[in-house]
Amino acid sequence: MGLFRRLTDILSANVNELLEQYEDPELLLKQAIREMEAAVGTARENAVKVVAEEKLLARQLSAEEAAVALWRERATTAVKRGDDEVARSALVRKREHEAVSTALAKQLEEAATLGQTLRRQIESLRLRTEDARRKLVLLTARQQAAVARQRLLVEFSAAPIGEHAFQKFERLCRKVERTEAETEALAELSGDLASHDFTAEQDAREEIEGELSVLKAQLNA
Repeated sequence: MGLFRRLTDILSANVNELLEQYEDPELLLKQAIREMEAAVGTARENAVKVVAEEKLLARQLSAEEAAVALWRERATTAVKRGDDEVARSALVRKREHEAVSTALAKQLEEAATLGQTLRRQIESLRLRTEDARRKLVLLTARQQAAVARQRLLVEFSAAPIGEHAFQKFERLCRKVERTEAETEALAELSGDLASHDFTAEQDAREEIEGELSVLKAQLNA
């Protein structure tokens, strides 16, 4: 009875209560399932014995009832032919079988009642075991989810979520901006140099043209 009471308490408990009250609820529930399976096996063995006894008692009762009918018939036949002594003897035998039949009928009734009780117990244990297995699956899944969530919280508690990715992105942006600035500076410097060269070349051509004009004027004078 203690075992069944304990198993009933375990199976009626809420999964959250198991998580709060026991250090390893999954291990506890697995142990409970093993105990229940063992209890089912024991109950089934007892039920087999009781049902077998019930069948044997039913056969014996049937045989005794047949014997009662047989000796009643023999007593009737003896009375018909006027043989009271044989009739008395037959009636004695009939009463003996009737006594045995009465005892067997009582035993058979008790065996049948016990058999029905064991059948109900087996069915109840079977349903409880199935319920325990379902709770074990649920409990295992919830534990795994809790462990995974706990691990994530521990990992992200040291730094803001995604901080490393954001830092990398910021460095990349700064690098791009620097490259763009250097490119603009290079373009600006290149443009100034080209403009300076063009101006110097233009000035040189103008000076040459001036000298050429002066030279022509001197030759024509």
